[in-house]
Amino acid sequence: MNVKRCSGYKGHWECGDDYPDHMVPREKFNKRPHHDGLQAACKKCHRYGAAAVRLKNNNKLVDITTRFKSEYGPSKPMTKRETVHVEGEVVPQGWVYVIRNTETPWLFKIGKTYPDGIQSRLSEARRWGCFKLEEKYWFEDALKAEKEVHAMLREHNMRNLGFEDCGTELFKCWNIGTITDAINKIIRKRVA
Repeated sequence: MNVKRCSGYKGHWECGDDYPDHMVPREKFNKRPHHDGLQAACKKCHRYGAAAVRLKNNNKLVDITTRFKSEYGPSKPMTKRETVHVEGEVVPQGWVYVIRNTETPWLFKIGKTYPDGIQSRLSEARRWGCFKLEEKYWFEDALKAEKEVHAMLREHNMRNLGFEDCGTELFKCWNIGTITDAINKIIRKRVA
C-alpha cells in the first residue's frame, strides 16, 4: 500500500481514529507543488486546520479562513477615472533650460518647462544623478524653440549617437558653448 505520513494540524490528527500511526494512503492527500506533489496534511486534517484558523478579537472568535475574490462578488474601484485628453501645450510661454550632469560633465538635458517649472525639472533630473542648472532662456513659444534647438543639435543627441535606452532630450557636448550658440541663433532669428 502506498502511504505517506500525515503532519496533522498543530499536534491534532483528525485522521488519528482511522490511522493511529498517521501513515495515510496517498490518495487521501490533496495535490500541491511540493517535493512529493502532495500536501503535508491529509484532506481531513487540512479541513480541520482551515476551520480552526481563528483569531481572538475582543473575546469573540472571528473566522479568518482564506477567502476567494469570487465569494465577495465583483470588485468595484474606489474612485472613478476620467481620461482627459489635452492637445498641444496649454501654456505656450516658458523656459528652454539646459541642465548638466555634474558626474558626467559632457551630458546635458535640454528641455522646455512652463513659467514656474524650473525647480520641478531640476528635482526630477536629480533622480538620475546630480544635475545642475546651467542656462535658461525665456520664449513666448517655448515648445517651438525647444524643437528648433533639438533639430540644430541633432548630431549631439544621445539617441542619434546609438544610445537607445535614454530620452530624446539628452545631448553629448564637450562644452556648453555648442548649446548656447544654437540657442542664441534661434533668439537672433526671432528678433530679426
